[in-house]
Amino acid sequence: MLTKLLPLPVYPLGMGIGLIVVSFIFLRGNRKWIAGLTLLLSVIVLWGASTQKTAELVMHSLERHYPPVAVQDTPKAEAIVVLGGVTRGMVPGNGLTDLSGGVDRIVHAARLFKAEKAPLLVLSGGNAPGYRSEAEDMADILQLMDIPADKMLLETKSRNTQQNALYCQEIFQQRGIRNILLVTSASHMRRAEAIFNGIGVFVIPAATDYQLVERAPSFLDWLPQAGALEMTTKGIKEYIGYWVYLLTETVKD
Repeated sequence: MLTKLLPLPVYPLGMGIGLIVVSFIFLRGNRKWIAGLTLLLSVIVLWGASTQKTAELVMHSLERHYPPVAVQDTPKAEAIVVLGGVTRGMVPGNGLTDLSGGVDRIVHAARLFKAEKAPLLVLSGGNAPGYRSEAEDMADILQLMDIPADKMLLETKSRNTQQNALYCQEIFQQRGIRNILLVTSASHMRRAEAIFNGIGVFVIPAATDYQLVERAPSFLDWLPQAGALEMTTKGIKEYIGYWVYLLTETVKD
């Protein structure tokens, strides 16, 4: 929980709100010119981070390292590891699993498995105590896609990427798995690959869920949009997570 709260002031929305609060503090102190400057800065931060142009710039800097690879050109491995971020939980009243924007991960994993790129699927994702794990949800969906249940290994305890790797390592050791196809979003792959490499497994990136798609440019790309703000924040989150991981590993060494 703490790791999710600490970066909030660095994200555009948190930073913008923080600057607005600071502006009011200066205004109450009768320092109007500083208050105005701080308020203007908050508008610049929020507007800039909320444009499609900024969002695409941030995402491109992450996704360009992992261009799409056709299934037939993907190397074989001993297991396909799918990281959580695919489901949002059960829909109240009907017990059905609701899919999130990361559903491309299980679709891509199913394609790889059916192409015989690996004999096993490792599904990694837990949940809060008392709630069904995301790994179980993913397994249900994959069975609907004709993936045999006995070909799936479930890791149900992890709540973040580092725990994904830590708890999957137990499965790798039990099964003698030394190399994997790692399936996650392209923007998340750099951090995930580094963390899984850190536990001593050889990673073959199998990126999916690309945020950048071919589309016609528009003047709206320069106007604030909620979806663009979310995309920019997601990219910043990946950079923070990657740098924190490198820093903690450096300290350990």
